[in-house]
Amino acid sequence: MKCTLIVFVLLCSMCALAQAPAKDYTHYHRLVIDAEEAIFLKNNPASGLKLFKQAFDEYPFSYVDDCIEAFQLALHFKQEVYAMQFIKKALDNGFELHLLNALDLGCVCNHLEDMKKRVCVHEEFIAKNKAQLEAYAVAQYPKFLKRIDKNLYERILKRHVKEQMFKNYIPALGAKNMREQDKEYEKVCDDNLRFIDSLAANKIYLGERNLGIYTHRLTRSLNLPFNTIDDYLKALLAIYHVPLNTYVPIHIEQDYFDKDMLYNILFHNRKSYATLSLYKDEAIKKGYLHPREYASLRYNYNRQNIPDSINLFLPPAQKPTIDIKTLNERRKRLLLPSYESDSAKHAFAHSHQLKFSFGFFGYSR
Repeated sequence: MKCTLIVFVLLCSMCALAQAPAKDYTHYHRLVIDAEEAIFLKNNPASGLKLFKQAFDEYPFSYVDDCIEAFQLALHFKQEVYAMQFIKKALDNGFELHLLNALDLGCVCNHLEDMKKRVCVHEEFIAKNKAQLEAYAVAQYPKFLKRIDKNLYERILKRHVKEQMFKNYIPALGAKNMREQDKEYEKVCDDNLRFIDSLAANKIYLGERNLGIYTHRLTRSLNLPFNTIDDYLKALLAIYHVPLNTYVPIHIEQDYFDKDMLYNILFHNRKSYATLSLYKDEAIKKGYLHPREYASLRYNYNRQNIPDSINLFLPPAQKPTIDIKTLNERRKRLLLPSYESDSAKHAFAHSHQLKFSFGFFGYSR
């Protein structure tokens, strides 16, 4: 039965890929890198916003992170025409306006008093254009749904929930102690990575392009056997005879700006970076794997203590441990912005109380 399901997933996914236009996303990422460099290093917002628009116009799929970053920048520079284009591009790719409430919670404020007075850059614009944007989202959502691979979405969701259930010690799962459950957890993590690897061996890659971003609406719209990830968790707890009120740290709708299900799976297995290295160039080129997503599996904020660190995440006090030229050469090979550009982006966000930190447990993509 398991083999039959995998074959079915492969066939459906290959059909979807065959219909997708071939676009080289390395150029997309370079356009975004150039846009950020123009804004944060060259103080040329007109050029930067134009480059963001070029990237979004040229490619059928755009990363929501990039759209929301560009949207905030357009509003900051009082370019509402660009802002409207960028937020609509986010909606084209499955973003939902209410998720901006989660962005609001993450606004960078240096002091509690600032937090109380803070009005995020998007609030007035969204209030003014809410009816238009909501109508646009309703019209565009069916087109977005056609891009999503229902079978892969469901399987990744289920695998994420099971992995998270085994992550922490739950006596009802049968392990005598945490050490025993850790071994079971490792088996679950390895099985998840084998599944992802088996798809890649057949040229089927996973990412935001074919999985979208988790929302309750997306899950309901796909007509899955459950309406939300919480519903599936309760069903799985029941199967394992675990009390339904047991806490399991699953990905929820408001986590979009913090992490996602697929990244969670990859991040929890330290073999992911090496496994993906076999096909990461093609996966990036086809628009499934984000370069910073791949790099962060090795250079994540809590994995920085390694000899060839590239300073991927830039808290204010963090300084490079190697010379900048070498650091930037490594970054360039990974299709990442320069250290100077990333550092300036981080400083800009803090200076202007904007939020560019999406994806990797709150660290910037």
